[in-house]
Amino acid sequence: SAFAMRELGFKRVLFLVHRNQIAKQAKKSYRKVFGEKVSMGLVTGNYQEYDRDFVFATIQTLSKDDTLSKYDKTAFDAIVIDEAHHSSASSYKRVLEYFTPKLWLGMTATPDKRDDNLEGRNIYEIFNHQIAYEIRLQQAMEEDLLCPFHYFGITDLSVVRDTKAKNISEEEFNKLICDERVKHIIEQSEYYGYSGDRVKGLIFCSRKQECKELSKKFNDLGYRTVALSGEDSE
Repeated sequence: SAFAMRELGFKRVLFLVHRNQIAKQAKKSYRKVFGEKVSMGLVTGNYQEYDRDFVFATIQTLSKDDTLSKYDKTAFDAIVIDEAHHSSASSYKRVLEYFTPKLWLGMTATPDKRDDNLEGRNIYEIFNHQIAYEIRLQQAMEEDLLCPFHYFGITDLSVVRDTKAKNISEEEFNKLICDERVKHIIEQSEYYGYSGDRVKGLIFCSRKQECKELSKKFNDLGYRTVALSGEDSE
């Protein structure tokens, strides 16, 4: 996106992200492309550098009325939305409806979502079905743009029923964290292999309590794990 902004000659650019660290990383990348030719700043919970040529902002801060009011609707030549599949959320829509740049540029690796059929949720529709560039997973791997990977779908224990319900019974929850299931997960990860001298990885859980209990059980078996959720700081 930085190369595109340079090629198109835009003088005022807004780069919109959903996390503070990404704003900082994006600013660093843009600095490599533009050097000191333009001023750059952050607009987040901790930074209020509103008057820079290129502004890197979090949606949480920018979508607030008092932040939007600091800018004219035509303040930016271009607005780049990182992880653009979020742009159907109300906070992004507030920004989309407020500004009138010459160009909106959305970037995402996951444009296709399960709720695309709902009105106002389709990302292609939000960007007028104009795709500047598209590369799919298979092609990206063939061109060595991604780390190669092997994907194994492991059958779960027959005693565990897949449920999307938020409030499952204590009996069902106990099956999710039972010793037999923990043993099954460890055996499968050992069997299918890993790089280095020990298993390193992520285990995604369906609920916070499962996350905490599984972490404890893994630790009891000599693994070094930590449970992380939205309750933890960045």
